[in-house]
Amino acid sequence: MADSTLLYLALFSCLYVVAILLAHRGKAQRSSGLTEFFVSGRDLGLGTAIATLGATEIGLITIAYNAQKGFNEGFAAFHIGLAALIGCAFIGAIGFVVKPIRRTGVLTLPEFYEQRFGRDIRIFGAIVMALGGILNMGLFLKVASVFLAAMLSAKGTNINVNVLMVTLIAGAVLYTCYGGMRSVIITDIFQFVLLSAGLLFAVVFLTRLVPLDQAISLVTEHKGVGGFDPFANESFGLSYVLWMILVAGVVSAAIWPTALTRALCIEKEENVQRAYLIASVIFLARMVIPAFLGVLAFCYFTAPSLGPGALLAEHGNDADLVAMPLMLGHAMPGWLLAFLAVAMFASFMSTQDSYLFCWASILSRDVLGPIFGTIENEAAQKWGTRSLIVAIALYELYWGLIYEGREDIWDYLAVSGSIYFCSGIVLLAGGLYWKGATRRGALWALLLGFSAIIALAPLKTALGLDGIPSPVIGFAAIGLSLFGFVVGSLSERRAS
Repeated sequence: MADSTLLYLALFSCLYVVAILLAHRGKAQRSSGLTEFFVSGRDLGLGTAIATLGATEIGLITIAYNAQKGFNEGFAAFHIGLAALIGCAFIGAIGFVVKPIRRTGVLTLPEFYEQRFGRDIRIFGAIVMALGGILNMGLFLKVASVFLAAMLSAKGTNINVNVLMVTLIAGAVLYTCYGGMRSVIITDIFQFVLLSAGLLFAVVFLTRLVPLDQAISLVTEHKGVGGFDPFANESFGLSYVLWMILVAGVVSAAIWPTALTRALCIEKEENVQRAYLIASVIFLARMVIPAFLGVLAFCYFTAPSLGPGALLAEHGNDADLVAMPLMLGHAMPGWLLAFLAVAMFASFMSTQDSYLFCWASILSRDVLGPIFGTIENEAAQKWGTRSLIVAIALYELYWGLIYEGREDIWDYLAVSGSIYFCSGIVLLAGGLYWKGATRRGALWALLLGFSAIIALAPLKTALGLDGIPSPVIGFAAIGLSLFGFVVGSLSERRAS
């Protein structure tokens, strides 16, 4: 069984690599210039924009954390997807942030900070943005490696997780350095098609093993009303649901740089809102489908007649993380598992290259560029971005090995990302919609918004704040940032 799975895996992997190489011919480096490198020539049509926006936010990490939520919390985890739909549809309906930021013509988000608040805010804001983003992606590599290794181990193919981590990150670095944003978008298109097909096959196949009525019965028996109602679930509650509307919806679509950069790449301004409105359905699906597979994994290993509970028990504290890939590996035939593994690899590449390129380009163009006077120097910007891609990848490898937080993956991502977005949402929205905003207000907003870092589990414990939910800390950080933005701006205007 293991040999046939590896054979299929090798075959599908080769086909994927060949397809990517063919797609790159004459496209990834078809022209030079900073606009081409940073925003793919700003030539995306509506269909491509929808696919790349959706694909960037449906990575292997997305599948893993939503499956983990579904395994632990049952159908109640679906509210995260509904929150994402509401938030993204809101953005698409009114064009909040995404439409006016496209109109500015900037290549990176901190460039807008300089237009609105000055060069020092651009540099400081870029540092905060990149710090939150790089810390956010710290678990991507480790989770992806554990996930893929668990899938294959259930078929008797054991792969060293650390070796897999190095292999995955090396491939992502080489690929991302090649063609800049053009490379990122090409990968997104392939990933969107492959993963959509793979997840559809998985759902159809697994619901034959665990019918929906049986899943509902098992969740009711073992999780009670909390397995369906997020307000009754001890891990969620009102503050968490509201936090998800903000984080999974509004922030993920309109504030988070990897997604908002897609608005900068769209050719026609009138297509920006349409892309986000249609993509809201993808934002729903990217949460709900993996969460549903997580629910099925819980049922698969809970019902005595289905999966072997002993297989899951071997993984101890990581059981909730590996339950879904173990189910896939144990239940699926080798050819389908191999296809899904390649689709998962594609999803990892799609998110990984987006994040590596996003943070590296921000540091190169918006921190090093202003400091050394190389903002418009094409050679310096490309060299700086590629060098920083390597540096960030090495950090990611290190962080994946040493971080020992107690929160689950999604909560870690929401907390680490809030280091940037608690002030980012204030600066972007305030700068775009309030003419009275000033440099001092922006500076105070950045400083006070950084307080969100204390929601990380190790810091919460060190400060004796374990009793305070992370969403409460996040909302408080946004409130502090907004307070600093308004008071700082008003005080500077009075002083002048």
